[in-house]
Amino acid sequence: MSKMAFFDENEFLGSINYSFPISKISWLKVGGPVDILFRPRNLDHLARFLSYVPIEVQVMPIGACSNLLVRDGGLPGVAIKLGGNFSEIEEIDNEVKLGAGNFSAKVAVNLSERGYDLSFLRTIPGTIGGAIAMNAGCYGNYIGDFVQSIEGVDKAGNFSRISRENIQFEYRTSNLPKNFIVTSAIVRPKKMKKAAIEKKMAEMLSKREATQPTKEATCGSTFKNPDGKSSLMLEAKTELKAWNLIDKTGLRGKKIGKAMVSTKHPNFLINLGGATACDMEALGEYIRESVYQKYKVMLDWEVIRVGRNKLD
Repeated sequence: MSKMAFFDENEFLGSINYSFPISKISWLKVGGPVDILFRPRNLDHLARFLSYVPIEVQVMPIGACSNLLVRDGGLPGVAIKLGGNFSEIEEIDNEVKLGAGNFSAKVAVNLSERGYDLSFLRTIPGTIGGAIAMNAGCYGNYIGDFVQSIEGVDKAGNFSRISRENIQFEYRTSNLPKNFIVTSAIVRPKKMKKAAIEKKMAEMLSKREATQPTKEATCGSTFKNPDGKSSLMLEAKTELKAWNLIDKTGLRGKKIGKAMVSTKHPNFLINLGGATACDMEALGEYIRESVYQKYKVMLDWEVIRVGRNKLD
């Protein structure tokens, strides 16, 4: 897509980049260019920008690119990345308004100082907007359990507020409208003493450090758990978990190109350096087929895969 005249002829208080390489901001460090990357300064300018985008042009919020695999041929259309001006954390009575651009870990720490417990967010990569869209969670907790309402805009830039009774959260998904861009949410966390929250976060961080490749280029959990729930802190042997199926299939350390199954946690795929998105996706598909052949369980991708394959 060329530099569209309707963008160039209008001033937007935000940042517009053309043919921006997603690999520069992807946690996996892979991915081709997005046609247009827009980082709005505020809600009004996000809405105004979207109102100029032709209906046939794809628009996609990309959060922190922590759970996203953009193929090597790039992403057509417009990618929206919310930043610092969407990172408010505001107490309202016994509830808290969270900007969608906040990093989840930052929210957990900030709220612990105020005596609000969203400690499980401390170990979840990415932003609040992305967490809400996919109902992120761990250790038996989900962000959707605390959401009271959501604000955002649709593809045409129309603002709306969605109350909790109209939102259905399920394991790693929600019924939010397609192309809806979450800009903020009201949550109602439990109150707890700061010291107790900090202890919980320390325990979760310690467990993550011991069991996950935290210093590698990954996208977090690659596949959803077949039993439809997050792992608990003390995982029951009866739980049907993606990592366990991959492990029992003997795939720790399996490589395709420069992509590898983590030897520390087999539900994590690692970019060893120089991997392509094709390497990562091919390895994921190899895992799915191998697990299915052995256990007749087809793993579903948790990582979101979008974009075009690169043509030779």
